Amino acid sequence: MTNSLAQRAAKLRQLIDYHNDLYYQQGRTEISDEQFDALLRELQEIENQDPSLLTPDSPTQRVGGKPIAGFKTVEHSRPMLSIDNTYSPEEISAWHRRIVKGLSQQTDLFGGTSADVDYIVEPKIDGVAVSLRYVDGKLELAVTRGDGRRGDDITHNVRTIRDVPLSLKASKKQAIPHILEVRGEIYMTAEELVRINMQREARGEELYANPRNVTAGTLKQLDPKIVASRKLNFFAHGRGLIEPDAYESQSQYLDALKGFGLPVNPLIRKFNRFEDVLAYINTFDKQRHDLAYGTDGMVIKVDRYDLQEQLGYTSKSPRWCIAYKYAAEQAQTTINAITWQVGKGGSLTPVAELTPVLLAGTTVRRASLHNIEEIQRKDIRVKDSVIIEKAGEIIPQVVEVKFDARPADSLPTLAPTHCPSCQEPVVKPEGEAALRCVNPECPAQFRERLIWFADRDQMDIEGLGDKMVHQLADAGLLKTFGDIYRLKDHRDKLLDLDRMGAKKVDNLLAGIEESKSRGLERVLSGLGIRHVGSRAAQVLARHFRDIQTLANTPLEELASFEVAGKKSGIGKEIAASVYTFFQSDAGRHIVDDLTRVGVDMNATLPPVAEVAVDSDSPFAGKTVVLTGSLQSYDRKTLTEKLEALGAKVSSSVSKKTHLVIAGEEAGSKLDKANELGVEVWDEATLLKHLPV
Repeated sequence: MTNSLAQRAAKLRQLIDYHNDLYYQQGRTEISDEQFDALLRELQEIENQDPSLLTPDSPTQRVGGKPIAGFKTVEHSRPMLSIDNTYSPEEISAWHRRIVKGLSQQTDLFGGTSADVDYIVEPKIDGVAVSLRYVDGKLELAVTRGDGRRGDDITHNVRTIRDVPLSLKASKKQAIPHILEVRGEIYMTAEELVRINMQREARGEELYANPRNVTAGTLKQLDPKIVASRKLNFFAHGRGLIEPDAYESQSQYLDALKGFGLPVNPLIRKFNRFEDVLAYINTFDKQRHDLAYGTDGMVIKVDRYDLQEQLGYTSKSPRWCIAYKYAAEQAQTTINAITWQVGKGGSLTPVAELTPVLLAGTTVRRASLHNIEEIQRKDIRVKDSVIIEKAGEIIPQVVEVKFDARPADSLPTLAPTHCPSCQEPVVKPEGEAALRCVNPECPAQFRERLIWFADRDQMDIEGLGDKMVHQLADAGLLKTFGDIYRLKDHRDKLLDLDRMGAKKVDNLLAGIEESKSRGLERVLSGLGIRHVGSRAAQVLARHFRDIQTLANTPLEELASFEVAGKKSGIGKEIAASVYTFFQSDAGRHIVDDLTRVGVDMNATLPPVAEVAVDSDSPFAGKTVVLTGSLQSYDRKTLTEKLEALGAKVSSSVSKKTHLVIAGEEAGSKLDKANELGVEVWDEATLLKHLPV
């Protein structure tokens, strides 16, 4: 019986791998999705019946195993260097001349600066760089690029990506190296992002902005089942350690990878004339927006590996490789109106309502104008023809006004004198660029404050995103903060709302109930009191302990109290804002209302004086800066944990900073840390030093 099961399991794996290869490598199918799923289910049943038949490279392992505790940091066998960028044909041509000159000085192959080199030109995929290690044809390790020297072990997640083969295909023509490290890009298609966002919208969650950020966040999930539920893809394009290494060129290497069953971008081209390289870059710019995935440029590499080695490397980048980045796509359109959005703090943000125009693959109807000073500086008016582009290919903005096309009846844009939501007068505080509505009962402000209150960094109410807040407010179910907690009394009305099934309603109500116990720190941060962020909220909560004590504290004490013998850092501006809020009728009503519905208004963290800091803690007495996106902790929770371990968490990097913790998409703070020589930890290193 076992023997026949083993034979059937082997046959099923062979069939599934065959159909996977057809679909992911050759772009065709021979069976339906239902038939494929039936094969997979049969194999799963056999492996459940006899666990000894389950192998690490079984297709059933694509669904993801148990969640892991954290990420391990892994040293790259060879550095994953960054690539220098160019932004014009002239810069690319100058690079080509340097290549030819460098080779002509080192080899007899070139007699002058007009010689040509064989180049490989590859689309620059907008994804996440990764290194895959195969040992004897089996996937053993997958590591993120990290800082180029070390990255995170994400093998458990990469195993769920269906076009990453778990086992390489053997061939009579070429042997699989004992060790083969394949560098490439993991990416998400635009279609998959749409699918995920539709699900998030149905749950009332905030939508993701672009595929690359979702890909990066997905790969840092501790639960591989979440990764398996999102369709990520992979293209191979580079190499790390190879033993034995028999490849003489990039083109030969890529052909070998295709033979092994690894996906290689079909749009990669080889040219032996530099003029053809430039022509292909120009042609591809017109094609790239029709692709299923995002690209932001082309990568040009010297094809032959011996010539690559002769050209060598700078301290940061290979000399034999360059990236050409396409300019941000621009479009011309017309401003039909300028509207003003009201934020949670009353700030008015101008928005240009545009004649719809296609830009970077999407239809753009609105663009941010930032503030009235920006409008006046650029002299932006209604009816103007303008040039827009996407900042970072995400947020549309006006970059130029076509003054020669301006209508004769055009009028300058004036600052609004009254709030567009409540019609109360607006003010422009001294030293600020933004106009502000100061009416605490402004309906637009209130909705934005509700969204802020429910956000994960404040009360963390699952399911109560911005779309859900607007839907509930439109239905008349949310008029106060306390109304959030009264929704349980209106379950029938919730079920009557559009796209609100029983499960979604129950999940929302459960998330609301759970949020009651977040404590005073989260409540203070969530109320939207001006100048009071998470840091100030925590200091106030840990010192005053409950909402009534804080509300009854005189202004002088709020501005001068000390924490552990030092000034609290609250200062006059924050103190005045807190005092004004609690002395106002609106502030007192909010506190009373939240108390009545059962929200815990007491501090959950101990007073600073009672925190016993372990002197052996690696964080004791150190100034720590957090930057980038971390998967294991939200920023607020991690800040609280580090401070409990004796750290001072700061918002900026300086010479006094002891440690920077850098997550995905870390930016200028990480650059500053490297410039100053400040110690930097990635998330995996952080997790090793945090107590369980």
